[in-house]
Amino acid sequence: MHRRLSFTAVLAVCLMPFSVLNAQTDLIPPEQTDTLRRVIEQQNRLIEQLNRKILLLEQRVSDIEQSRPDAAVGQSDGTPAQAPPLPELSQEEQREQERLVRTAFQQTLIERSGLLLPPGTVDVEPSLSYAHSSADNIVIDGFTILPVLVVGDIVSERVKRNQTTAALTTRIGLPWDSQLDVRIPYGYSEERRFSADNEETISSADGLGDISLGISHQLLYGEGSWPDILASLRWKSTSGRSPFDVTERNPIALGSGYDSINLGLTGVKVVDPLVYFGGANYSWNLSTREDAGRFEPGNSIGFSLGTAIALNLTSSLSFAYDQQFTERSRLDGEAVPGSYLTTGTFSVGGSFAISNSQTADISLGIGVTEDSPDVQIGASMPLRFRWWGEGDH
Repeated sequence: MHRRLSFTAVLAVCLMPFSVLNAQTDLIPPEQTDTLRRVIEQQNRLIEQLNRKILLLEQRVSDIEQSRPDAAVGQSDGTPAQAPPLPELSQEEQREQERLVRTAFQQTLIERSGLLLPPGTVDVEPSLSYAHSSADNIVIDGFTILPVLVVGDIVSERVKRNQTTAALTTRIGLPWDSQLDVRIPYGYSEERRFSADNEETISSADGLGDISLGISHQLLYGEGSWPDILASLRWKSTSGRSPFDVTERNPIALGSGYDSINLGLTGVKVVDPLVYFGGANYSWNLSTREDAGRFEPGNSIGFSLGTAIALNLTSSLSFAYDQQFTERSRLDGEAVPGSYLTTGTFSVGGSFAISNSQTADISLGIGVTEDSPDVQIGASMPLRFRWWGEGDH
């Protein structure tokens, strides 16, 4: 009632000029009197409509308060009692709320092994990526007697490489909180070499890359401040052209030339509207015997940190940093000079939901170390559908 009286008083003050104007219509020229009276009548009708709406809203609020079993009861001194605090969400309700938050950036987490598909769900992701890298090489055409004495020609050259890769990744949600995925890449690579005497050599190659197969499993569902923990195991084959098989006709390798097994752990924590993710991984790179001898590629260890923010229920932005350290490779037990690598990439990505079953993802990566590609650009459009079972993600 006090709210209605206050609002009525405000209306009276605001419309006081119209009352004064109505009382002084005798001072207005006759040709404007009819127009002003019509304006005043319209204002009076508007006031009546507002009063009726206020009465209706107050009645609804009163009915709702009286129907609540825990409605506030006035204190003995006439002051209203404080409303009881809202009940805390149960663990199931908290998980449901986190699931709704994840929908905006679920594809970002899936690609980083931080979220699994539900059982019976298939995710088919065609993607296209581009990477550019450049480096300065020093080629010695001759031999060395001492570390500081070189017999022969020393040639300095700059190498620029552009690589475009089209890939098809298929993920299948399995029972027991598991997921299977396979990635088949096909690449085109172009390499340009600029020597100090202004000569340019261009080489290119295309073909199948290294096919990889992985399986992921959820180890822990985080509660409270603890994150979700997921583990992944991945095997990379040697289906792409090996660097040891490079010839004048096919001068560029499209694969690593050795098998690799990668074990990774990923943690994910949702803090509406953000999600934090991070992980660590270790790769065992298996040795191979070639014409030059037994080649043992160095193992690598790495970590990643990132966050994603939900702009709304259909789009999100993500920021991540990936670092990898690779040990020296060995040939017949002897360390290969310059084979120790440190790669670091800062990436920014965006995810947009086109429909309930399809999203569009773009990413930009910038290399921060000399061993990293200078820039990487990627785009993908995953398509999701049910293979068996019911339910949604």
